[in-house]
Amino acid sequence: MPPEVALAAFVTRGLESIAAKEIASQRRLNACGITERVKVILFSTAANLTSLKRLRTVDDVCVIAFTDDSATDMPGFLKHLDAVDFDSVVQAAQRQDVFDGTFSVTISAARSPLGSAADLEPAVRSAIERRYGWQGSVDTRGSIDVRVFCDGAWALVGLRIFDRPLSHRDYKIAHAPGALRPTVAAALIQVACPDGTHHRVWDPFCGSGTILCEAFLAGHQVYGTDIDNEAVSAARDNLGTLDRSLWGRVELADSTETKTWKRHAQADVIATNLPWGKQVSIKSKQKLYDAIYAGTGELLDRGGRAVLLTTEAERVRARFRRLPAAAIQELKIGLLGQSPAMISITRAE
Repeated sequence: MPPEVALAAFVTRGLESIAAKEIASQRRLNACGITERVKVILFSTAANLTSLKRLRTVDDVCVIAFTDDSATDMPGFLKHLDAVDFDSVVQAAQRQDVFDGTFSVTISAARSPLGSAADLEPAVRSAIERRYGWQGSVDTRGSIDVRVFCDGAWALVGLRIFDRPLSHRDYKIAHAPGALRPTVAAALIQVACPDGTHHRVWDPFCGSGTILCEAFLAGHQVYGTDIDNEAVSAARDNLGTLDRSLWGRVELADSTETKTWKRHAQADVIATNLPWGKQVSIKSKQKLYDAIYAGTGELLDRGGRAVLLTTEAERVRARFRRLPAAAIQELKIGLLGQSPAMISITRAE
């Protein structure tokens, strides 16, 4: 049996519990010691690390070299770093076959006494070069990538396992303004479809189709609508990489119109990233929210569920408080420097 490896999964802020639940649910992974921190899930496994590729809500993952609960000064941190046996970490991450002596450093630092990412990167890179004689890459990804994460005085150093982040999706061949991060789309679908059964999912503002792709990969029937021609084309191209027959599931239409909602009256789940108004223009917010309110009300009447990602959570909540049948839950996340919320709307028991 392979030795147990300590791992860190990096996630979007606010999605820690969803990602931890997904990690725990992966039978092949058989994870233990699952611990949630801000934007990081710590766990260990003796499973083959390729099992990690099945995770949909995790942005990236690394083998942990060390963690430090009191990383308050640079000399102490570098002394801790110098004590790491990175040769063993490279083997634990199963990167020895691709390692050619070059490495890069990726750093995230928030409120760290050690300084900013710009302060940390050259110090970490120089320390590893001095200890091992490896060649650090500044502008390009090396054959291995050292991951440093600092949150206040807590620091983690590890080695990324895969060449590409887990958040990368092969289906993303076309893009549109306001496209949603795939891992956030996957989390949204897990919130919208929590019961393990298959649903008919409609995204009335589908953009480039990221939510639809994640829903389809989770086993659901998918349908999308957008008012923008380029977005519809991008969604069709992306869905087409998964199944060419899905091309016809995306229509060019205005989802602020009642007739569009009536055409999708068979959907039992609505999952969408509402237009934020910066990358995507909105002609009339009043008409937008009127349509969502009326259409979701009918959805609840037939036992369905809606999950809306929005930067205007209070506005959405205020609308749906008028529906006595609506039960509303909110999950705030961190995305693109903003704090949108996933608003889950179901029928009250």
